Amino acid sequence: MADGTTGGRDRTITGATRVLGLIADPVVQARSPAMANTRLLEQRSFGAFVLVPMHVPAAGLADFVAALRHQRNFSGAIVSMPHKIAIATLIDELTPEARLVGAVNVIRRNPAGRITGTVLDGEGFVGGLLGAGHRVRDAVCLLAGAGGAASAVAFALAKHGCAALHLANRTPAKADVLAARIHSAFPHVAVTVGGTAPARIDISINGTSLGMQPGDALPFSTDVIDRSALVAECVIAPEMTRLLDVARQRGRAIHTGVAMLTSQLDLMLAFMGAG
Repeated sequence: MADGTTGGRDRTITGATRVLGLIADPVVQARSPAMANTRLLEQRSFGAFVLVPMHVPAAGLADFVAALRHQRNFSGAIVSMPHKIAIATLIDELTPEARLVGAVNVIRRNPAGRITGTVLDGEGFVGGLLGAGHRVRDAVCLLAGAGGAASAVAFALAKHGCAALHLANRTPAKADVLAARIHSAFPHVAVTVGGTAPARIDISINGTSLGMQPGDALPFSTDVIDRSALVAECVIAPEMTRLLDVARQRGRAIHTGVAMLTSQLDLMLAFMGAG
């Protein structure tokens, strides 16, 4: 039998392997298991750790989190749609960043079974933009959505110095609450909700789940697309959503959601104890 080693590190899954997860619904389209396990291989940590998809519906989330407290070989998990806000109320501790945003996209379990969560989506999104050569400081941004990913992106844009942020959400009350929280933390940022979008938009961003399924509506109008210098996604799979296809056809620069995951992957693994 082959020894299954690379550089002296065993890549075999054994009873000693620490389990990482991706908690989402749906999960079949997710890119993060393949990306994370590839990174673990590159770090020579695969075998000591493995990341597996965990398809958890909303109705079962509380029971699932309770069970994780008793799974002693569970080390942590990436948390994706639609659980980023709900899971923040089910775990034992939030980092200051997660408390500010009100959402979690990665958790870890300590030896006593306590679960801590943080949020890295916002820094990942901004890091992806900056890595691609786009500017956030002094930018006028439009963001569709007010859920977990969108909230994280909104706070990160404000933290990194955007000049103005316009929030568009199907439920205006949720956008109003998010706008008030952003203004409280970053009073220098001009935050508006609903109504007419800015005449000039440097970056328009989809922070909703629209685009994950065939036939989804656009998260904002083609008029907004035409006013935008850059159209950006938080949806990771498919990489080319209908929004990005339409934007490219209309001559706009585009930025896919994969960059958001790529730029935070090492941070996620480190938070889960596998970095």
